[in-house]
This record gives sequence, structure tokens and C-alpha cells, in this order.
Amino acid sequence: MSTVILTKWGNSVGIRIPAAILKEAHLSPGEQLKIMINKKGGVTLVPISNPQEGWLEAFNGIADIENEKFLINVTNDFDEDEWTW
Repeated sequence: MSTVILTKWGNSVGIRIPAAILKEAHLSPGEQLKIMINKKGGVTLVPISNPQEGWLEAFNGIADIENEKFLINVTNDFDEDEWTW
């Protein structure tokens, strides 16, 4: 547990999160957090997960022909029956 001081920042108030806490929480500068207040006035910060996290690595894996673990079977009945050539 750490103690922090609320500091005036323009029209808002901010805190500095110690590096040890950032490391333990697996957070990094620039990451978005959701702030929630419980019924007793407690503040909780929750990382907002990025729905696109890992996409670049998956794309690069697909682009690498030798890496077949990312390849999936996407054929369907339309592909087999509906095309007119």
C-alpha cells in the first residue's frame, strides 16, 4: 500500500501513482482507466482493455506463411454452392 497526495491540476485534481504500484498492476503511462466510486466513497481504478490488443501479432503471424497456427478454416456453403463462374 502507498500513500499519495491529491494535487491541483488545472480545474481538476490528480495523483501520481508510484512506479512500484504501476509495475505490480501491469499498467503503463498513457493507458486508459475507468474510475468507479463505491457506496462508501472508495475509489477504484480499472484498466480499460483494448479490444484490438494482440491484433498486430496475430496479423503478423498470419502473414508468416510458415506459421500455420493462426490459419483457420473459413469455408462455408455459400463458397461452395452460390458462386457462378
